[in-house]
Amino acid sequence: MFQKGNNYGSKSKRGKSKFNTELKEYLGDVSNNIIKEIDIKDLSNYERIQFLRTILPYLMPKKKEVSQENEFVEQPLFDVQIIDTTETKERLDRFEKYAKENNVKLKDF
Repeated sequence: MFQKGNNYGSKSKRGKSKFNTELKEYLGDVSNNIIKEIDIKDLSNYERIQFLRTILPYLMPKKKEVSQENEFVEQPLFDVQIIDTTETKERLDRFEKYAKENNVKLKDF
């Protein structure tokens, strides 16, 4: 329940991450060196497959599901007016009569 004075949705005041860029670079270098030291020729087939399964998600972009369906939305060519009362029909008839007498085109409206 909402209470007055709380800050739901506001930015956190915790500050920046404790893992600074130097530490991230160091860990990246260490992991790269470990990978370079692995002699792939000495691995068994099972270990090679496991190695590929581990590194491929970092090398290949993840596939996203794309909808192949072309959704067709029918666009009406004209507006349908339903006349539900005699008063509305009489008003429409008067307007059409006025339009014919004064050479007014319905496109002008």
